[in-house]
Amino acid sequence: MPLTPEIAFEQHRERLLSVIYLRMGPDLRTRMDPEDILQEVAIEAIHSWKTLSDEANAGAWLVTLARRKVARILRDQVGVAARDPRREHAIKTDLPVADRRSGPVTAADRKDRLGLLEQALTRLSDDHREVILLNKIEGLSAKEVGDRMERSENAIHLLLSRALKRLAEELKL
Repeated sequence: MPLTPEIAFEQHRERLLSVIYLRMGPDLRTRMDPEDILQEVAIEAIHSWKTLSDEANAGAWLVTLARRKVARILRDQVGVAARDPRREHAIKTDLPVADRRSGPVTAADRKDRLGLLEQALTRLSDDHREVILLNKIEGLSAKEVGDRMERSENAIHLLLSRALKRLAEELKL
């Protein structure tokens, strides 16, 4: 059964929502709901599905669409220049960021947890924040992160380990 944009989107929905939330920043979140941007990303994914070269890369492709959408909105609505794509980050995390339940209480709880994560990330060093975002949010391999950060794969593993330990301290886990 071939992968459709709807199935791919649903498989990666919570990851995309986390990426969007963290990329928006507090100023844009006062103006827009992350769910609205998520819906726009879904529409864009459906319309541009034919540009996806390999279905195995659907998650990374969707994350890229989400990052670009937030960058465009920030540039257009908040007046922030578009981000340098070489500095963008992905985070896959074992932290309870995403919750598949719905409802106002769950939405508020999710927003609180994402806010705490965002605050903790801002207290990390640039290198720690970058390695966590690239590897844990955007899902890049250690080798890919190393290429972006101009470090060896082993150095990235060590940096990521230290960064996650520091993040856990910031979150008081």
